[in-house]
Amino acid sequence: MHPILISFEFPAFIGVISWLEIGLSLAVFALVFVLRQGKPSFSLKGFGLGVAIYLALRGVLWLAGAGYLFRLHSYGMLIAMGFVFGIFLAVRQARREGLDPNLVLDLAFWILIAAMVGSRVLYIMVKADDYIARPLELLKVWKGGLVFYGGFIGAVSAGFVFCRRQRVSFYRLGDVLMPSLALGHFFGRLGCYAAGCCHGSATGMENFGAIVTERATVVARSGLLHIPIHPVQLYEALGELLIFFALLLLRRYRSAQGQLMVGWLLAYPVLRFGTEMFRGDLTRGMYFQLDLFGGPGPEIFSVSQLVSLGMFALGLFLWRTIKKRAREGTEASFPPAIESGSPDTDSSPTVPH
Repeated sequence: MHPILISFEFPAFIGVISWLEIGLSLAVFALVFVLRQGKPSFSLKGFGLGVAIYLALRGVLWLAGAGYLFRLHSYGMLIAMGFVFGIFLAVRQARREGLDPNLVLDLAFWILIAAMVGSRVLYIMVKADDYIARPLELLKVWKGGLVFYGGFIGAVSAGFVFCRRQRVSFYRLGDVLMPSLALGHFFGRLGCYAAGCCHGSATGMENFGAIVTERATVVARSGLLHIPIHPVQLYEALGELLIFFALLLLRRYRSAQGQLMVGWLLAYPVLRFGTEMFRGDLTRGMYFQLDLFGGPGPEIFSVSQLVSLGMFALGLFLWRTIKKRAREGTEASFPPAIESGSPDTDSSPTVPH
């Protein structure tokens, strides 16, 4: 477990902006503008955006100042990897199905925002009492507090509104994106394992379980340091990877739009319900405390388990609806792939907790 990938202090020159630096920066921008202007690939808006990004980053470094301890967290890096891979694979699949790839890129932006807001809102709802006592904690997102199901609900809501406005089939676009959600969530759970969040309960066995020694983790706040605990993050990561490949297989044999999306709605809640029984973090919210095996064994029902039950029921309803529409011919079957060749292994975007 490595929560921090890279850690270093900013050098002294970071906190000082000299006339020499300003002059060199202006010279570089001017040279790029002169060399690129007039070429077909040159975009004045793109050039302006590049300059703005540089100035913003330089300003942040200046405000941080010399001696600031920069840390690159494993969690954030793996989340970013999952999101990027997801978008890349979804764009490829969109092309194969005759969809405009720009739709996927545009939707990915709104999904990212909606997922972050939704995951935060659901966490706040679960921990409402704590935030009522300390309302300023609402803004401190860097301290954690994201719930995957909240992010998923937010992303689906944004996707539904987007599809209505763009006059695109929600089921069709969902089939393009859903396998990538599973892949992105796989990376996200690896990030959870590296960061020590969303951890498991004690295994009760000396020769089985993950042992965490890092004090700056949720495991420490749960009082489970140096104790073998269930690596539930890895359980779920493996499950999501299996779901990803299962959806790719289903893509080859689907008979109507929306079957991949509903397939995930049926598979993931089962996985999540099972892994929740072995969770040990105290911040996830429990409606009922029912110890099944005695001692530190699994307990039900958590908030996520109740959401899983509702989502599985929704999946069953949508599956029957899709099959009925396919039989009646009121919903178009999936379009043929644009590219020929071997079955793809693509899909896209994400979120965890």
